[in-house]
Amino acid sequence: MNSTIFYIKKFIPNSIKYPFYYLLKAPQRGFSSNSVYRDLKGIGVYIWYSLFPFKTLKPITICTGIYNRSDNYLNYLLQSINEAKNKELITLSVFDCNSYDIENLELEIRKLWNGKLIFNSENINFSRSYTFNKAVKQSETEIIFICDADLSLPKNIVTYCNFFVSHKRVWYPIFFFLYKNKPKTISKVNGEWELYGSKGMLACLKKDWDLIGGLNETYVIWGNEDTELWERFHKSQFTIVRNKTKIFHHWHQTHNPKYDFMNKG
Repeated sequence: MNSTIFYIKKFIPNSIKYPFYYLLKAPQRGFSSNSVYRDLKGIGVYIWYSLFPFKTLKPITICTGIYNRSDNYLNYLLQSINEAKNKELITLSVFDCNSYDIENLELEIRKLWNGKLIFNSENINFSRSYTFNKAVKQSETEIIFICDADLSLPKNIVTYCNFFVSHKRVWYPIFFFLYKNKPKTISKVNGEWELYGSKGMLACLKKDWDLIGGLNETYVIWGNEDTELWERFHKSQFTIVRNKTKIFHHWHQTHNPKYDFMNKG
């Protein structure tokens, strides 16, 4: 019976399956009795600001912890930030683990970025939790966006962060995973939406990040620290706003079999 159901589900498009999963079977349903209400509230926030996009924009800080992904940071992330609207409202906060894939990462960033940059480096083993917590700690704006080096961001990233973030409200964008050697175009041959994941990138108030405790630094190897934080936001009664966004995750080698699908090319 279960194998039959699984076989049938394979042929149902995600556009049909995902809304039912999100509202009925998503993991947060087990965290509290009113999680459906808070998720519906998040959908309402998205609809409201899509229809009535009127709000004074505040500055944001894009926070990244990095180790030997310098080329990706410069060629993907920073290039997209340079093309953003309202980029004068963007500060970059980079915490580096003594990367050696480029001679001087801070200097190379400053060659390409005329805005405000907060850069620090420490000779330590890379831990995503530790380095991103450091990047957030050194940030100075009210709104922060947690972002890996392998992403290209949409031109309206500042607007998104302002619209969908407020006290006890977090924005978790759903981004598009590109297959190997594929261009930044949303299509079935180029990649796929990470509907059931997309928990590694988020925007929130810095005071809420501090309130929730940031990323759990007991996670010292890759993986699960993002899911654990997402669960804590839900358990602490935060409203989560999720929507498909033209954020592209570029291909890179990974040891996680979950992302083997990205090797299509």
